[in-house]
Amino acid sequence: MTRSKSLLVATLTCAAAFALSACADKKAAPTADSTAAMSTASSTDTMKVQGIWSDSVTAESGYLAEYVNGKLVVIEEQMLLADRTRSERAYFYSADFKPTRLFEHRALTAASSNSTPKTLHSLMNIYLTGDKVDSAAKQVDFVKKTVQPYEIENMRKHEREIFARVPMTYTAPRTER
Repeated sequence: MTRSKSLLVATLTCAAAFALSACADKKAAPTADSTAAMSTASSTDTMKVQGIWSDSVTAESGYLAEYVNGKLVVIEEQMLLADRTRSERAYFYSADFKPTRLFEHRALTAASSNSTPKTLHSLMNIYLTGDKVDSAAKQVDFVKKTVQPYEIENMRKHEREIFARVPMTYTAPRTER
């Protein structure tokens, strides 16, 4: 077995052991009977709608809008930018359709001292209340970096562009026959 495969197996084994120990610590809530448990559970209607767009110059994008009980809660987006870098973004919304969190994971290719380019991973979280930025954090390959104002504005601008393409509420198609 190669070193990379053995490292992968060891990582997956540790992750599985951690998940099992976390599950074993949880105790099931006692219920009198299954009908009582079912009647107290809240039902939610979740619908996902896909879409695509391209500005034919800087990016191609595929997105997935998720609705819970007919209201938009999150838009997940996969982008391929003109420089061939990839970006995954998620935009979370409150009950009144205001963005509450903007998230981005971007894989960047950077030149290195040898001939092989290095792929860096950038993670950014922006938390909002209304139009006010509450906090913003960024890491590049697990190193904290300062979030620049233009990065926040770019994310907010793009969120508005995607939000304009997606309906705020979703009504399921009629199923009457």
